[in-house]
Amino acid sequence: MKAAKVDSKRRIVLPAECPPRALVTIEQLDEYTWLIKRQRPATGFKMVLIPVIKKLPRDPEWEKVEARIGRHIARRLPEPKD
Repeated sequence: MKAAKVDSKRRIVLPAECPPRALVTIEQLDEYTWLIKRQRPATGFKMVLIPVIKKLPRDPEWEKVEARIGRHIARRLPEPKD
């Protein structure tokens, strides 16, 4: 047992392995039992920022390629039935 009593500010003594200002979760199991867990930082995650593009700039060269792709696909489409 690491803590024998709680001081006037309701603080308890944690083991030396728990660094100062570490995030902990305190859960009450029953009237006399408290469970204190140290929250470990999540690892293996990276944040990627992706800009929001609302309108692309005009690119005449790409528009020519896009038109060729559209014509090629339009040739393969069946004629609409009336």
